[in-house]
Amino acid sequence: MNRNYLKHEFLITLRSRRNIPFILFIGVLLLSYCLVLLPNEKTKETYEPNEVRAFLTDLEVEQKYREEKGNTGVILFTGMPVYAINAYYYKLNQALLTAYEDKNYHRFLYLRNFSLQGNEYEYTSDENLFALSPFPGKDRSHLYKQTMMRYEDYLANDYPITYGLMYEKTGLQVMQKFLQTNGILFILFCAIYFSSDLLSRDRKYRSVLQGIPLSWYRQLNMKSLSTFFYSLLVVVGTLIVGVLIMSVQFGFGYFDLHVPIMIAQKTFKIEDYDVISIAVFLGKTLLVVPLLIFLFIRLNVILGLLFKNEWLVLLFSSFILFLDRLFVSRTTRELFGIDISFYPQTYFDFGKIVDGEKNFLLNTETISYMKGIIVLLVTVAVIELVIFILSKIINKRRFYYA
Repeated sequence: MNRNYLKHEFLITLRSRRNIPFILFIGVLLLSYCLVLLPNEKTKETYEPNEVRAFLTDLEVEQKYREEKGNTGVILFTGMPVYAINAYYYKLNQALLTAYEDKNYHRFLYLRNFSLQGNEYEYTSDENLFALSPFPGKDRSHLYKQTMMRYEDYLANDYPITYGLMYEKTGLQVMQKFLQTNGILFILFCAIYFSSDLLSRDRKYRSVLQGIPLSWYRQLNMKSLSTFFYSLLVVVGTLIVGVLIMSVQFGFGYFDLHVPIMIAQKTFKIEDYDVISIAVFLGKTLLVVPLLIFLFIRLNVILGLLFKNEWLVLLFSSFILFLDRLFVSRTTRELFGIDISFYPQTYFDFGKIVDGEKNFLLNTETISYMKGIIVLLVTVAVIELVIFILSKIINKRRFYYA
């Protein structure tokens, strides 16, 4: 009976007229993301050959003017050898442009890495980077160190340097960045949407469902389990299709490629950083995603019992999902006198826990991978207890007819 009921609930979710348009929306979003947004994404490291050509043309004119005027030495007022500095940057940028046009990406990356070594000012002085951040200088310096660690890893190993690898567009790198940014929140919102009508949809067939020979609590468990499997199926399918699309365009990538992580919040120098492989990052992150999906599905069971309306469930559950984004700032390290690391919402965006980004953003060291798993497990246990008690108070008859 349990298996048949589980299959029945899964098929209802699979054929839901409410879910099918949302699946189509995910498909359109995925194609737009992988075929339009990511290939045309601009970052600090995006190379613009037309801008470089214009820069070289202007610099060449300036150099000739200085030669004609005899201003090729040191400027007495500032002590700067401007002509020599211009000559250096002209040769460097000319070499970069040639390597880029020849698609010699190994040489291009070598030259770019050489130009950035000891030149953190190129990042920290860029006012377009993190313009809205409360701590732009800190964030720019952080991005510079991460970029240098990536480039040095690419050059130190035997990876064939490609355009996709250099700009983090390979299949594995895109999935890593997706999980590091807002990807997990999107995954959890999908689970919230699929499970928001978990109970309310049955109120249309109350007379039929009253006769099912299963306890009310077991029905709630079977419903949750069917939606859990459906959500996992959608999430896994979306990730696989996304990786395949990006792999066709830019290559699959390498599991042993290094991902920069923060291991301390003391000096904010390179000593506070380390690396892990993409395989380790993906393994640690994806291991917790099912737990988070299950947590929100069971939370929706509680909200469904209380509100009996799918839109209210969706609203309140989404509010809880984005609670950390709405009420926690970069300076918030305690809530109601309790360290932020003891609250479950701190760990909803779990990719930032694995790479230490959450600690960096809040300037704390109390948030850790194992603590996150423990907090989430305790949260699930509390939710399970609440569901058990609530199922006794709001029983099947009261839910359907009250």
